[in-house]
Amino acid sequence: MQSVDELATAAHPRPGAVLLGRYRLVHELGAGGMGVVWLGHDERLDREVAVKHVPTGGAAGPARAQREALAAARLAHPAIVALYEAAQEGEALVLVSEFVRGRTLGSLLAEGELSDRDVLRIGVTLCDALAHAHVHGVVHRDVKPGNVLCPEAHGDGSPVAKLTDFGVAHLAEGEPLTRTGDVVGTLAYMAPEQAAGEAVGPATDVYALALVLHEALTGTNPVRGASAAQTVRRLGTRLPALQGIRRDLPRGLCRALDEALDPEPQQRPDLGALRAALLGAQHLVA
Repeated sequence: MQSVDELATAAHPRPGAVLLGRYRLVHELGAGGMGVVWLGHDERLDREVAVKHVPTGGAAGPARAQREALAAARLAHPAIVALYEAAQEGEALVLVSEFVRGRTLGSLLAEGELSDRDVLRIGVTLCDALAHAHVHGVVHRDVKPGNVLCPEAHGDGSPVAKLTDFGVAHLAEGEPLTRTGDVVGTLAYMAPEQAAGEAVGPATDVYALALVLHEALTGTNPVRGASAAQTVRRLGTRLPALQGIRRDLPRGLCRALDEALDPEPQQRPDLGALRAALLGAQHLVA
């Protein structure tokens, strides 16, 4: 009969199991196509961690987990969730990362708990996180409210947001996760070139970030339709001007976000210009 610790190598570990000899599982945080994410306790360093358990028998999960580990290993930034360890155990890949006690941006937006100034501060932080990733050859490709964690406490100078889930990231000089023409990511937050299966780059993340901020400021994602087909039809179209929806917002901010949502990637501002517009507007909004 298996001990609790031996259950760590099973396809579906349970609370109390110990992975990689040091991470005791406390309770599930969530589950998806890749596997299960647990709150864990690092018994060696006495700290909370997030433990992602991905069975290797899945269709896309192992490849995405491996991609996430490779991407995260290149990065070290306070606004990006840190990866501590990635290893195979039994018939699963185990990714151990920083545990962020807080809520997703999506959850906060759904409950209307953010002011315009909060949104701009989060935007500046995400610009910094993405700029760091791009310098290190990583394009996220799945920037969306659900992949942004907002810590409960950030009054000590720590970031107001942390970017997570690099499972579909594009790595410069790395093996492609997809073939040319394949599409990965979240449809309602995709840049047109990504949705078309074309080459992606930093401008792809600029578009997605601008779309997230547009939604945060207006309460609506202008690309998302009532159905997937309607969303597809909106991809690549020029979106309504932000100033026409929020006349109270600074014109410079609206113009910067509209430009970042240009269907043509070469017409979008870079992250530095977008960051400057967000930072400059902070004292003009409540």
